[in-house]
Amino acid sequence: MNRIRTRRSRTALAVVALVATGLLATGAGGSVAAESRTGGTLTIGLAEDPDALDPTLARTFVGRMVFLHMCEKLYDLNARLQIVPQLAAALPSLSGNKQTMTIRIRRGIRFNDGTPLNAAAVKTSLDRHRTLSGSARASEISPITAVQVVNNYTVRLRLNARFSPLLAQLADRAGMIMSPRALEQLGTRFASAPVCVGPFKFTSRTAGDRIVLDKSQFYYARGKVKLNRIVFRIITDTSARAANLRSHDINVLDRIASTDLPAIQRDRSLRVLKATSIGYQGISINIGNKNGIGKPFENVGTPLASRRALRQAFELSLDRRVINRVVFGGTVLPGCLPVPPASPYYDSSIKCPGRDLNRARSLIRSSGMSTPIRVRLMIGTDQVAARLGQVIQSLARPAGFQVDLAPTEFVTALRRQDQGNYEAFAIGWSGRVDPDGNIYQFVHSKGSLNNLGWGTGRMDLLLDNARKAATTNARKTLYRAAFRVLRSELPLIYLWHPVNRHGVTANVKGVRQFGDGLIRAYFAEYR
Repeated sequence: MNRIRTRRSRTALAVVALVATGLLATGAGGSVAAESRTGGTLTIGLAEDPDALDPTLARTFVGRMVFLHMCEKLYDLNARLQIVPQLAAALPSLSGNKQTMTIRIRRGIRFNDGTPLNAAAVKTSLDRHRTLSGSARASEISPITAVQVVNNYTVRLRLNARFSPLLAQLADRAGMIMSPRALEQLGTRFASAPVCVGPFKFTSRTAGDRIVLDKSQFYYARGKVKLNRIVFRIITDTSARAANLRSHDINVLDRIASTDLPAIQRDRSLRVLKATSIGYQGISINIGNKNGIGKPFENVGTPLASRRALRQAFELSLDRRVINRVVFGGTVLPGCLPVPPASPYYDSSIKCPGRDLNRARSLIRSSGMSTPIRVRLMIGTDQVAARLGQVIQSLARPAGFQVDLAPTEFVTALRRQDQGNYEAFAIGWSGRVDPDGNIYQFVHSKGSLNNLGWGTGRMDLLLDNARKAATTNARKTLYRAAFRVLRSELPLIYLWHPVNRHGVTANVKGVRQFGDGLIRAYFAEYR
């Protein structure tokens, strides 16, 4: 429910603000240091409802936020987006030919059902990620041919080729290890009661409303966990989310809409966390996903699917700067590549095209299609998505496109995308530190998230070789070539890189955000 409680009194908020800024004096002009307290419930307002809480099957950005608090990985990212050990005892060792990776597992760790973590449990989870039907992780770690238990706390991964992105993949959902006892009991219903290693354990989920996690008694660093409970509330309306934060009905707000940002910045009882995303947002076009994801590609026959020139014309009808200004108030970073400028793999020689209606109309004429060309665009149901859709409609119309908007609830939209029941979809990706994680699974013909139904032998070869390349420079060269294929074919029109801003009440400390845009509140506490 998105109901908002009565706003707290101005006096109470003023006291909170004064304490948070060190201006509440005591005695002879000294200031009181905010004292932390243990316990309590932290409420986080999520912008969407996560999909299945199963690391093997999950795909949503907000789902990753929930997982961070209850499902640890073999490796993790630090504030500088460097990969560091988490459930692993150290960074892995590689054989001379880079086709064998050996990982030592930390000792004395227990899952949230009390089951000990060991090498056999790691093998069970990694094999499930690799082989479970419908796994969203399968293509992320596809070069792994075998997971071997060396001893109780060591596993060895056998690869069919050198695989440079593997460590980065194991620092995300492909590296999440699940309780073998829970997997045995629940099987494909694991998402109904997920059990991993984490500071919090899954307690309950009410679809479309909330997910409740409670402090784990088995967590190896439970002394660092101050909160008793974290509640993730699903509040899809951007204004309602902001109002809930300003009333302190929630403590943390997932992604502040640009329209709500000024008011939140002025509120001294709140603070804003900000980081440029390593992901992207854009428009995915259904080229050949006629029979559902994982099935053989077959062109769906729509104008955009049938003619590359029309995809190029559609892009040329848009203006990334206008989208940034009108939809987001200048708060995002326009871009036309799957990686942001901060990535070492970014290619600055590729310039994003500006809006060019004359060129767009010329391409339409050369295609032989009569105008208006209809494009059905699936969008979200919130106010920002509606505004984005309206701007795209307005920009594309003079070129000869009639864009019909199809607002669709997020999880339903993902299901329709998998089924191939869409023409174009305004959606993005939260990003990975290795470029393979932003590209391979979407545009490789065997990618496990290739909902576009698009792939070419050249793209497959480039991405496969980038996975095997021995040096960063070699990988950069291959990705530059891949970017140029994407820019020419446009199965996915990249539009901008988000600048994620999360809101936090000033009486909470320890909430963090890195460049991956995820809210980290597992060690948060009240003060």
